[in-house]
Amino acid sequence: MMFCSGCVGSNPNAFTATPDFVTATLPSTLIPQAGETAQISTQSVPMPSAATESTISPVEGTTTTQVNVRAGPTTASESLGLVGPFVKVQVIGKDASGSWYQIIYAESQTGKGWVRAEFVQVNDPAEIPLVETISGSGSAVSGLVIQKVNVRNGPGIENELLGVLNSNDVVFITGKDPDGKWIQIEFASAPDGKGWVTAEFLQMGNIEIVPLIATATTDEMTNPTDATPTPNIITMSAIQDGDSMQAPLAMVTFSPTGARALRVNGDVSAPDGDLEDWIQFTTDGEVIAVQIICPGNTLRVELWDNEKPVNDLPCGDRSFVTVAPNSSYFLRFSESSVNMPGYTNYILKVEDIR
Repeated sequence: MMFCSGCVGSNPNAFTATPDFVTATLPSTLIPQAGETAQISTQSVPMPSAATESTISPVEGTTTTQVNVRAGPTTASESLGLVGPFVKVQVIGKDASGSWYQIIYAESQTGKGWVRAEFVQVNDPAEIPLVETISGSGSAVSGLVIQKVNVRNGPGIENELLGVLNSNDVVFITGKDPDGKWIQIEFASAPDGKGWVTAEFLQMGNIEIVPLIATATTDEMTNPTDATPTPNIITMSAIQDGDSMQAPLAMVTFSPTGARALRVNGDVSAPDGDLEDWIQFTTDGEVIAVQIICPGNTLRVELWDNEKPVNDLPCGDRSFVTVAPNSSYFLRFSESSVNMPGYTNYILKVEDIR
């Protein structure tokens, strides 16, 4: 079983036809627009024409799940297409954080695209060269999203929601508010190409050189009052992924010659957003190990058998669960109270014990 915190490291061993683990996460799934059909490549990604080839020697990799190929190293950038699981790709670079790989992708105009590094296995990640990512405005400061965060059209939760960024997205920073609590970033889908995120969800360098952006403030001549202001409560909502027991977010069959472990990065919220996640697994063994990593204590995880809950599993240390061989089980994730505001981002690790 592989342990990690926030991302999946690359396997230093040579790959086989079927990697020893399966990963699943919501941002890797492309939702086609009305009238469109997403094309998923299940064959090795072809090399581009001579006009788009570089002098860099590609490093061969294999996808571990279906992934989006994007124009830039962020889930907010344009999706160029889909690559299916266990497909050979040619990796030619990585971003400064190592969270994204640049691959050869002949279907794009540049012959290149970006995929999440956690979904690609390579023999030697150290051989992958660093690619300098440049923002549209030439900003010299970039940041890494460390937790799913809302993008707004101004520095404050009362401003309009423009979209969502996911953990390990790379952003280009264009400014900050006077308190340094809100950061202005490039956000292509915004009307002016800019958006605002809270600084606590970004990992940044050289923030001292980021210019201040003037924002509207309250009238300093207002008479003071003894009343204590009510603090703003930031409540995040998980994006609806449409999964259910009949159509789980992830499903895997453990076997001696196939997958031996499952890792899922997901989130749920209440009373709005995605209320529950369903994970299905089947094994011909008799014992599995389950570990859920989550902050706080509002997440409820239930083990279901024969369409009914049979056990609650805690966050924290691994739990060993006895199961019936060749039977399908489900894990249901939800907030413990559906009436109180809550949001939890979790990492699930399931391992077949033999």
